[in-house]
Amino acid sequence: MRSAASLVVAGLILLAAPGTGNADPAADRQRSLANAWQELEGVIERYNAVRDDLRATDARLEQVNSRLGPLRTQVDAAQRETDAQAAALYRSGAVGSTAVLISAESPEAWMDQLAMLDQISRRRVGALKALKDAQAQLDAQLTELTTLQQRQRAQSAELGQRKAAIEAQLRRLGGSRTARAPSGALHDGYVPVFTADAAGQAVKFAFSQLGKVYQWGADGPNSYDCSGLTMAAWKTAGVVLPHNAARQKQTVKPITRAELRPGDLVFYYKDVSHVGIYIGDGRVIEAPRAGERISMRLIDYAPVVGYGRPL
Repeated sequence: MRSAASLVVAGLILLAAPGTGNADPAADRQRSLANAWQELEGVIERYNAVRDDLRATDARLEQVNSRLGPLRTQVDAAQRETDAQAAALYRSGAVGSTAVLISAESPEAWMDQLAMLDQISRRRVGALKALKDAQAQLDAQLTELTTLQQRQRAQSAELGQRKAAIEAQLRRLGGSRTARAPSGALHDGYVPVFTADAAGQAVKFAFSQLGKVYQWGADGPNSYDCSGLTMAAWKTAGVVLPHNAARQKQTVKPITRAELRPGDLVFYYKDVSHVGIYIGDGRVIEAPRAGERISMRLIDYAPVVGYGRPL
């Protein structure tokens, strides 16, 4: 019994010992905050991709509609002309070979008239058919694009709702800075070399944006999100990048860390939900997250998953 009692007491002492089997609420909260911020950035980047897709779909719809209107007018006009010609030939009796034969001066003339009537008919009917075929193709494109547009709008709305839910979670955890003064490291005094090439222009632009406030979905000129900043930086050098970190990674030329040069892009996290622009000396400029300013950081401030060079 004494032995059993000793074991119980020893167990109670171990349970009561500091740091043994006890969760750390502050550490748990920080982990939850970090996970929520990363999830939010992933949602924002997916939203950017859907928004770009929706813009492209809207532009294609506008092109189809701009072609479809005049084409419908042409089809209607050609149909009226064909109907009018058929009615006129019927009323005149010229559609019958006997009438043509009687009015013809010779068998040769009769053959010529029949051939001419047949040619006129074929040409008009053929032209009308070509117009109707073109209209049918555009109508099919219109239906397909309209369906795609509706699906993309639904995806955008769903991502917006997901974003709002994560932001509510961040507020509950006390990690939302949207109502506070923006924070950020800005820069540590390092000034990159601004070369005269396209990469130098991109670096110079990114450096000039330090201190501006992050805003999700923004691509300038007063605020940016992460892929909006890199997109805008390289746009000044004449290079077009998508407004999405994962798509930027797919667009650029993959390089190794040893090959890094100022202007190259650095991608973060397994889902490629974040991107910064390398400026030399182990540093990147990046737009962090809501409530923070565009800042200069050491390249390994977050897990790196790849490097790329815009061309």
